[in-house]
Amino acid sequence: MDQKLIEQLSRLSKIALFTLIPLTLAFIITSYFSGSLTIESIALDCGFSIVVQLFTYHAIQAMLKSNNIQFPHGTGRLENFSGFLYGALIVPVSIIILVLAFHRMLFNPTQVSFSIAMLPLIPSIMRGLYLYTFAKKIRSQFESPIAETFVLDQSVGIKFDVSVILAMMLGYFFVEVGFSKIALYFDPALSILVALNMFKTALQLLLKNFKVLIDLPMPEEEQILLIRTLAREFQSYDSIGNIYTRRSGMFRFVEIELFLNSSTSVSAISEITMRIENDLKDSLDNIKLKVIALPSDDKFVRL
Repeated sequence: MDQKLIEQLSRLSKIALFTLIPLTLAFIITSYFSGSLTIESIALDCGFSIVVQLFTYHAIQAMLKSNNIQFPHGTGRLENFSGFLYGALIVPVSIIILVLAFHRMLFNPTQVSFSIAMLPLIPSIMRGLYLYTFAKKIRSQFESPIAETFVLDQSVGIKFDVSVILAMMLGYFFVEVGFSKIALYFDPALSILVALNMFKTALQLLLKNFKVLIDLPMPEEEQILLIRTLAREFQSYDSIGNIYTRRSGMFRFVEIELFLNSSTSVSAISEITMRIENDLKDSLDNIKLKVIALPSDDKFVRL
């Protein structure tokens, strides 16, 4: 991975993490003084989002400190675990918020100070716009899944914050014109929508990241396609060693040991690998292939 890209991502993750912490505190304080269950819900969501940002920040810092040019590596599992953990934490929290919101709406409508409740949403929108612009700039210069994730997340976050602040303004308007009883139901109704959105997002993260974290075997029909591909290349190698296959989320990982004549050049090995990979890609999507070339003279002494 490009060193400049990692440095840019490091800066992006650092800003995202260290601006989220005071913003979460602002939402917590505001929820107390405004009496808004909606703001309290957002505060909880921000608090658990810190967990995700911590994992992302740690992953990028690990990439920045390591020799990634000579020893390329990935941090996908760490990011997937953070997404899974966030989902696991948010699902029960969103259910609790739903219960509290319905209870407040049906049995204990409470007057909310909408003017105070709106205050932390303004810096939240400003933060989202900055991170969105920064991530979009990185995405335009490099191919980065992390930057792409930031762009999508901040885009959704900005729209969400704008929707909430507009609803708060409407509630404030009803209070000012004398429709206070109607305004009593604005906050619990809005918190229900927030909780439902949290639950949906968390459930999607749980399912998506669970599939990635748990390795599964490739289906038999896909293994047969792999064997057929190797059979078509039988003249290119002396024999086949171990074949390792697994499914991780949407990706298929294949590792093949091929015994070749010791005189086989590096360019010839590269051509063989490319042909096998292209052949597999015609039949299977999202395949990651690794061919391990071994001297055929050693095949009878290997354990």
